[in-house]
Amino acid sequence: MLVDPAAVLWDFDGTLVDSEPVWAQIEAEMLAGYGVVWGPEEMRSKIGQHAEVTTAQMAEAIGRPELQAELHHELHERVADRLTRDGLPWLPGALELLDEVTAAGIRSVVVTASAGLVMDAAARLLPEALEFVITADDVSRTKPDPECYELAMARLGVTADEVIILEDSVPGTAAGLASGAFVYAVPALAILEPHPRLHVAQGGLAGTTLAELTGLWRQYRKVAA
Repeated sequence: MLVDPAAVLWDFDGTLVDSEPVWAQIEAEMLAGYGVVWGPEEMRSKIGQHAEVTTAQMAEAIGRPELQAELHHELHERVADRLTRDGLPWLPGALELLDEVTAAGIRSVVVTASAGLVMDAAARLLPEALEFVITADDVSRTKPDPECYELAMARLGVTADEVIILEDSVPGTAAGLASGAFVYAVPALAILEPHPRLHVAQGGLAGTTLAELTGLWRQYRKVAA
């Protein structure tokens, strides 16, 4: 008898929604106000990292490290306002896959390194199929530490070998792998190192089916057994 995963743990930025460009655009706008420009490689290196780290780097870039807290608040406020105004920019295939997962009776939750105002705004726009959201506010150490994924599994009452984690970034993928789970990654820009519990799919979730996900997950479990 084929076994299905008990749950799918969804990363938010860059996996479920195309919010990475929103963050990047607003960061660039804020830096431009101080006459600072980050190039493509510099922006790429920020994908998936905690906003406190990014805003500290922004403060250093403009030569005003004492402004980190102010920049951090402004960044979150502006991103939250943009999402509230424009709605969530769902990535192609994300909602279709969520519908498939839900129809199969598999539970879904969001696990994100975002927090505060941004996730307060986003949570109000998420489908009911996503049972709860684990944010950076819920843990003492966020991605790449696995604490966020471990907390989600504990709340669901499942173990690492019973779930599939969907990720897109280097820190998020590292967190998922460190939790002991199988990770299906859809990196837009990030370069991920090979790992026995990692499957990397190019092109995002567009065209990804539950049958494909569960097939890869079962294959990993068979090899690991």
